[in-house]
Amino acid sequence: MAALGNIRKRSGLLLAVIGIAMLAFILGDFMQSKRSGGGGSVIVGEVSGESILINVFEEKVQEGIENWKNQNPQTVLTATLTGQLRAQIWTQYIKELIMSQEYEKLGLDVSDDEFFELLQGVNVHPEISKITAFQNESTGQFDRSKVLNYLQQIDSDPTGEARSRWIGFQKYLVDLIKTSKYNSLISNAMYITTEEAKLISQENNNKIIFNYLKIPFSTIDDSLVEPSNKEIKDYYKSNKKDYQQEASKDVDYVVFEVAASDEDDLSTLDAIKDLIVDFKSYDDYELIARRNSDNTSAKFIFSKKEDLQDPKWGELFDKKEGEVIGPYLFSDGVYRIAKLVASENRADSVEARHILLTPNETMDLDSAERKINSFKDKIEQGADFGNIALKESDDKSSAIKGGDLGWFQEGTMVDEFNELCFTSAKGDLNIVKTQFGVHLVQLTNSSRKKKKIKVAFIDRYVEPSSETFNVYYSQAAEFAGKILNTGISFDSLLNDDNLVKRSDVKVQVNKQNISGLPNSREMVKWLNNAEIGQISEVFQFDNAYVVAHVTNVYEEGFTPMEDIKEQIKSLVVRDKKFTKISEMINKEKLEDIALANNISVVEDQKISFVDQNIPGIGFEPELVGLLFGDIDIGMLSEPIKGRDGLYLFTISNKENVQEIKEAEILNVKTNKKNEMRNFSNQSAYNALEKEADIKDNRTDFY
Repeated sequence: MAALGNIRKRSGLLLAVIGIAMLAFILGDFMQSKRSGGGGSVIVGEVSGESILINVFEEKVQEGIENWKNQNPQTVLTATLTGQLRAQIWTQYIKELIMSQEYEKLGLDVSDDEFFELLQGVNVHPEISKITAFQNESTGQFDRSKVLNYLQQIDSDPTGEARSRWIGFQKYLVDLIKTSKYNSLISNAMYITTEEAKLISQENNNKIIFNYLKIPFSTIDDSLVEPSNKEIKDYYKSNKKDYQQEASKDVDYVVFEVAASDEDDLSTLDAIKDLIVDFKSYDDYELIARRNSDNTSAKFIFSKKEDLQDPKWGELFDKKEGEVIGPYLFSDGVYRIAKLVASENRADSVEARHILLTPNETMDLDSAERKINSFKDKIEQGADFGNIALKESDDKSSAIKGGDLGWFQEGTMVDEFNELCFTSAKGDLNIVKTQFGVHLVQLTNSSRKKKKIKVAFIDRYVEPSSETFNVYYSQAAEFAGKILNTGISFDSLLNDDNLVKRSDVKVQVNKQNISGLPNSREMVKWLNNAEIGQISEVFQFDNAYVVAHVTNVYEEGFTPMEDIKEQIKSLVVRDKKFTKISEMINKEKLEDIALANNISVVEDQKISFVDQNIPGIGFEPELVGLLFGDIDIGMLSEPIKGRDGLYLFTISNKENVQEIKEAEILNVKTNKKNEMRNFSNQSAYNALEKEADIKDNRTDFY
């Protein structure tokens, strides 16, 4: 009903477009869209020279979206979520293409005999054996005769849906088997030699005990080491490879947030007043509420007086059924009318248990209902409810407790389940269908009954009308037109109009939204093709109009020195401080150097080669490397450049393991091999992905 309400409120928008278009023409031709789209191309990408057609990819996207909707029926699919799903499906599809090519090169496949054996043989695949329809109803064990019966009857479905579902499952299973074979090949190729194991054991067990001092770079004032432009340029040239950047752009934008006017408020109040008569007289309160309320998630539940959702409903507690109150302002921008639809004595809370069967690819709703009825018959004949729940229920969290759901209050469960539990007699077995499937429910206990009421309500949100939208659109259009026609700068006009500038930096081509603007992928697409200094058309995102301005463009490749000059300058300053402090050191003993610099020597620190952090110092890998280098006990090290200071050390002792036991070597080999296996599959795919020369043209289409 909210959508219908929005259409009703914006009914004047079509007529207003003519006036707005005239305004845009007068202000300048800034409404000309600069989106390039796909340029007629049908290729959305390429993998190893193989083109990916947009219609093929889009079909997979729509299939993925439908699956998501089926799994998340209560969640709204937003533009942001759609973008995330599309990105996930792209990643998955690319992996499928890469791996299918690799399987073909390796000759890796699944024969018909092999598949049939995994389907019903001695070593049946786990994905088959866990399907409820293929299990013995009494024992819960896999029954291969059920698989064969299913396959024999699959073509008896006149719709062909059963065969289609099975073919989809078969493809999934074959891909799973191929992946398992490939992963086994890779993981079993991982090997570590005995000498490598010895070296790793030494790195773990050998210790260095040392003394050190640190002279902080802050002891040298920055003004004493101010770098020249040449020094900054030389550093940049020598380290240019460390400063890579992706293509991106900076954008400033201004938002004209559409807010409801006083007239919109009065209009909403009048509209909800017009509903009172029908709401009061109409018996199907739920239907009229759902049709007319902007609150689509409202729940109408029985509540005690102290638990009522809305304090205002206390006025209805002792009224006759059918009484209506309102309209009243429930919250900022929300008007409400409420109706007492029922008053009953009901349990405060109940205790129940259930068995749930959820329809799936091998069991439709009718089959689930027949199976639940068979459970009911068995329990009525003496079978144990808890045992059946443990073996059969798809609600695994309660199945392990014999189906027990514990105590729960009114409104905790979905409506159909809740109503059954709070109206059933103790011990009764009842069947109910919900969004989760088919339930066999038994009430095991209930609390003392108390008076409760059920209140239905209609909410109307105060939203901007089409006229109000037109006012804000005109403001945005006028703002853009002034820049294009008068030459005034974006920032100057912001100041003149007392508007707030917002920004997003280094926006890359595949970014889904501009920071601070939900569902703004359309603006990213415009930005991808815009030039520096360009002013956008007027975008609309939800209840806001936006005008954008491109402020900077970053080309793919090396980051220009000017963009990172301050960053490089700080590194050059650090290097010069290190050199200056090094030149000031004229002592040969750690204690003398510490005394000359008014600092202390830190003694008896112990580390192994594999330690990531040094106690009291933190992450300094170069220092760790030098400690385990070719330096004698008692010898003063060369100065070492750390992150924020210069280090010097002397080694006081080396604790080296003389003999490594064979059992430890074997243990190291086993652990290291398992560690390598854990990341080998992903590493192998990363290498294949790098070689696949993937071309991604999604920004031309989305």
